[in-house]
Amino acid sequence: MSMTEVAAFTSSIRSIVTDHCSPGPWRPGSTDDDRLPELRKHLGSAGWFDLGEDPQALPFLGPAAVELGRGLAALHELDALLGGSPYVSGMTRYAEPGDRAIVPARDGLRVAHIAAVQPVPYGDSIAAGRARFDGGELLDPTDARRREAAWVTATVGYLAGLTAEALRLALEHTTTRQAFGGTLAGLDSVQQRLADAALCADGLLLLAEGSPDLDALAYAGPAACAAVAECHQVIGAIGYTLEFPLQRYSRRARAIHLWADAWIEARS
Repeated sequence: MSMTEVAAFTSSIRSIVTDHCSPGPWRPGSTDDDRLPELRKHLGSAGWFDLGEDPQALPFLGPAAVELGRGLAALHELDALLGGSPYVSGMTRYAEPGDRAIVPARDGLRVAHIAAVQPVPYGDSIAAGRARFDGGELLDPTDARRREAAWVTATVGYLAGLTAEALRLALEHTTTRQAFGGTLAGLDSVQQRLADAALCADGLLLLAEGSPDLDALAYAGPAACAAVAECHQVIGAIGYTLEFPLQRYSRRARAIHLWADAWIEARS
């Protein structure tokens, strides 16, 4: 594995996301599912899902997941590395009866088959549902560590990409919007908020390039939410409307943060 190989793989994922990732609209009270079969097919051809089988491939996962986060790809593509839908607080995402659920516990990870799912309205289009599963067995510890490491690495990378794209939207808005005889970006208060968001974004990108663990994931969720909140502050009310793309990034950051926190609590 070399940095050149990592960069080449990341570039291929970036191209796939550009060509095949176009998340549909979300509406309040919906139970939307943002999975895209064409995106999954091309990610599979590129070898994305194979990375979860090889512990030595972790350096590829973080940077490549950054591109998935920029494009707001379905979290289903990350959960595939885990081997099933993460089951926390009685909830699953992107799950149907017969699918596998991965249940975090203090003694490791358990795998179970989902018996029933009741879709529930959620603040993001992740096909969230309350699920019931039958039985379940403890995964082999080595297999569990590999799956969790791949999923955590990809999730941190995804959050890094999401945050970087939210910052790009904020910079684009503030450098083109006029206020008080200049651009919004020229105001001291706006510059400070942009700097704070950029600091979070850069930190998350650095985490994604390393070997993030559960502690890194515990940091990444709140950091991404804080950075996106700063972007909302400089963009203003329009950033919260369904027509402006920033609201997608804030909804997704919040969803990942909540899901990751529940996972970490169950593993503690």
